[in-house]
Amino acid sequence: MITIKTLTSGAAVVLAGLLLGTQGAQAHCDAIDGPVASAAQAALDSGNVNLALPYAPATAEAEIVAAFDAALKVRTLSPDAKALADLSFIETTVRLHRAGEGAAYTGLKPAGLDFGPAIPAADAAIASGDAGAVVALLTEHMQHGLEVKFEHALESQKATLQPATAAEVPAARARASAELGFVGYVEGLRAAVEGAAHAE
Repeated sequence: MITIKTLTSGAAVVLAGLLLGTQGAQAHCDAIDGPVASAAQAALDSGNVNLALPYAPATAEAEIVAAFDAALKVRTLSPDAKALADLSFIETTVRLHRAGEGAAYTGLKPAGLDFGPAIPAADAAIASGDAGAVVALLTEHMQHGLEVKFEHALESQKATLQPATAAEVPAARARASAELGFVGYVEGLRAAVEGAAHAE
């Protein structure tokens, strides 16, 4: 029997750190059509480096400005030079953004990647000023995850945690793993809401 009830919108926020602070969000930041690369390209096209600076920490500002100035000079030489200069500046901006998050830069990801439902929903919420769809999505995902792990933990309780024989040890080990897995999942959700999954 499931004893976990429908989660509140406040509880859904817990899951945001897990869903949005994982590889999907990182790829979102690394994508050539993501917000960081788009801001870098807009800075180049407008001649205004300030459009790129919000996406990296203040400590990276001097390096971004230097890369920007170099790119502006080189990109006027030829169409090929422009393409290379733009790519270099975009990569520099994304790399410094990732460094500000404490993460490695592994290269730009192609445009048009499928980031799953969470990132587009978060982007749409920011654009519309309404987070209702994000709350519903996160609530559904968190409730499903909790229910699956909880059911597994309850099912595993058919085995004893005090095996009397060597033959009972594998089932006891599976029970301990399922129970600790559920507890760890719950603690992970709690930690996500208290920590910053994305650099601020």
